[in-house]
Amino acid sequence: MKNAQETIKISREAKWAILGRAIADCSRMGENPAALIHEAAALRRMEQERTDKAIRFAGLARQVGDAARNGAEMAPLLVLLRDLRRAEIG
Repeated sequence: MKNAQETIKISREAKWAILGRAIADCSRMGENPAALIHEAAALRRMEQERTDKAIRFAGLARQVGDAARNGAEMAPLLVLLRDLRRAEIG
């Protein structure tokens, strides 16, 4: 599993590097890099959404852990986790 994760990470970085080079080359040749810049913006937005979801899942899981440890009510947190997961899956 670790090798697959490393491969995915390298692939993502390579995609960004290729896109950055393409933007630089396009700009250097006096062409309009608008389409490439739009692609970079879309990729960045997707990357941030993925990170935001991971952060929300982690935060809610921590809250569930705290609630369990302290004997507090977990039902509202579980509902939030289910809703977040449902939104992620679609």
